[in-house]
Amino acid sequence: MNPETVAAQADDPLRRLLDPAYPLCRDDVKAALGFIKTKVAEGAPEWSGLDRPQLLAHFVCFAEMALLLVHRRNPSDKETACFRLMLSELMPKKPLR
Repeated sequence: MNPETVAAQADDPLRRLLDPAYPLCRDDVKAALGFIKTKVAEGAPEWSGLDRPQLLAHFVCFAEMALLLVHRRNPSDKETACFRLMLSELMPKKPLR
């Protein structure tokens, strides 16, 4: 990872979750789920433009990650990939602040 990427990820903790080399931890998943919940409640354009199948697929991923928090600490590779894909599709392109 180059120094610019490291600096950007330090400034934006949710973006570091998109890096496959970064291991997900419980607090990161909680923060990301909280971010998604807030954006959905606000009617963010990242969510309002989704068609029904996409919305349902993201809901399934969100629910699976939430249940993992209840039942165990670490998601599987498949669950991690699903979560990272959802985040990459739904996070605004500009830095979060």
